[in-house]
Amino acid sequence: MRFLNKIYLMNWEKLKVFKKVAKAGSFLTASKQDKKSQSTFSRAVMDLEKEINQKLFNRTSKGVIPTLHGSTLLNLVNDFSSKLNQFRNNITKN
Repeated sequence: MRFLNKIYLMNWEKLKVFKKVAKAGSFLTASKQDKKSQSTFSRAVMDLEKEINQKLFNRTSKGVIPTLHGSTLLNLVNDFSSKLNQFRNNITKN
């Protein structure tokens, strides 16, 4: 539960980077797709890992795989992102 309690402190931009890395399967691929440096992406994820004191990815020679905590966070980020998009759509309709 401590893990979930710390999420509210996280920066949305870093969470979006985390989501992009998880989707791409590597820091390099995600950073190239976003036209930013790999170190920017790596730093953002390392900052998140420091904030919650948990590893979010298992790093391999072929890329990254979310850990259990990473998968939990990814589900929360995806849910929040979806809710945020619904909210934006409702605002633009009214």
